[in-house]
Amino acid sequence: MFSSGAPALIAPLSLSNVLTVLAALICLWTMSPQANGGVWRLWRLAMPAAFAAVVALVLLAGVFDATWQHDVEWLAAFTLGGLVGRARGWSLPVAIDQMWGLVRLPKSKDGLLASLGIVAMAALDFTSATIEEVVVDPQHIAAGAALFAGFIGFRALAIIVRSTRAPHVRLHDA
Repeated sequence: MFSSGAPALIAPLSLSNVLTVLAALICLWTMSPQANGGVWRLWRLAMPAAFAAVVALVLLAGVFDATWQHDVEWLAAFTLGGLVGRARGWSLPVAIDQMWGLVRLPKSKDGLLASLGIVAMAALDFTSATIEEVVVDPQHIAAGAALFAGFIGFRALAIIVRSTRAPHVRLHDA
């Protein structure tokens, strides 16, 4: 189907595949309210990033015939996603309440789309394990997850770093 022609090793369906899909769905679930904008606690911005990182690392660990080229592909995807996510986090118009640790986010679908990408990568891995046949090579699935995890993580990190430098705006009624 989408494999590169070289036989790739696929482990049969296991608990790790199920937990990877679950972590991806939790990433989507924690990111989806942020897409509608509103006021959020700063620590809640890190929740989808943490679950996305777990998915990306588990999928990387699932590459059995790993080579240095696969690792470079994963790192390059993570770096590219991180650079784009950092730029997006710095460009979003946000208001920060430093006293209460709150941030007002605008409506934005970019994080939601990246979370859907994480779910798609976990679903591809799950499908390959279920049918015990390569749908997409595992190293490409892991790299795709790294791309989306880098975006989500560095987007959140940029907003959190901005919160230490941004002027205080009152977002909480005392």
